[in-house]
Amino acid sequence: MKKLGVFICHCGVNISGSVDVKSVAEEIGKVENVVHSTDYIYMCSDPGQQLIRDAIQEKGLDGVVVACCSPSMHENTFRKAVKSQGMNPYLCEIANIREQCSWVHQKEKEKATRKATEII
Repeated sequence: MKKLGVFICHCGVNISGSVDVKSVAEEIGKVENVVHSTDYIYMCSDPGQQLIRDAIQEKGLDGVVVACCSPSMHENTFRKAVKSQGMNPYLCEIANIREQCSWVHQKEKEKATRKATEII
């Protein structure tokens, strides 16, 4: 059985302003094979990346999903973080919930929250 970790970024208020990231993390935590689901204000920051590294070691994760901004912004950041823990960097996927969800549904928090969960 795969052990997946999901890390949801607030991106300051870029995502959390229109997505209830805490409820998304809770909902995603119920998905089969997800053994770790959490949120953090800036996942790309050093402390955010450390959350990912720690979870890989503590939970023995086989794969990581980071729900955040466009892959063009920080995909390499997160792939380096997982690689530093011995994980294949291509087992780290980005779910773009900023441009493809939060920014599109700025005034529709319930809809944006539901869509973010579906994207992840």
